[in-house]
Amino acid sequence: MTATAESLGAPKASPKAAKVKADGVKAVAKAAPVKRVKKAVTQATGVASAQGQYVVTKAGGRQPIIALLLPGTNTDDRMEVFRATKTGFPLSSVVDLVESVDAFKRNNVLSKIFGLSDRTLARRMKNKDESLSQEQSARALYYAEILEKAQEVFGTRQLAEEWMIKPALGLDGETPIDLLSNPVGYELVADFLHRLEYGVY
Repeated sequence: MTATAESLGAPKASPKAAKVKADGVKAVAKAAPVKRVKKAVTQATGVASAQGQYVVTKAGGRQPIIALLLPGTNTDDRMEVFRATKTGFPLSSVVDLVESVDAFKRNNVLSKIFGLSDRTLARRMKNKDESLSQEQSARALYYAEILEKAQEVFGTRQLAEEWMIKPALGLDGETPIDLLSNPVGYELVADFLHRLEYGVY
């Protein structure tokens, strides 16, 4: 099955970005495992290796985006993440996450996480020592995990953010970032990313 970047809802890399990525693939391959996927899917990333084979890479040594929400927590331990979510993430950590991601700032993700209007949120922001509710913490985790996975699939933060704010055919024309405010939307986006990664769509 052949698909284009536009039909898959994946961001297009600029020629300059693609060249930089191609030049770095060999170095990344030495430091971390490289997962090869079907050409139809990886065409969506616009990134190819020097041998002409399309690859998806995950750079080693990169701090997980989720760690911004949970400083000092082992984010690979899902039980620890669950407990932290149940307790409630510190408001300051969630603000740090949103402020560090341009796509989140431009698309009012903080309001989506809280489920509040901008005016009500402004009042809530006056006390950053408070913690979020379980539901709000879960929403924050959805955004962090999907961005983390998209960065792994597409290779760079920039491409991941571009993908998150563009309508995707594989999501019935919905924008990924707009689906992450509830568990069902999160599952849809996570499944779509999984299919993009492995070429099952």
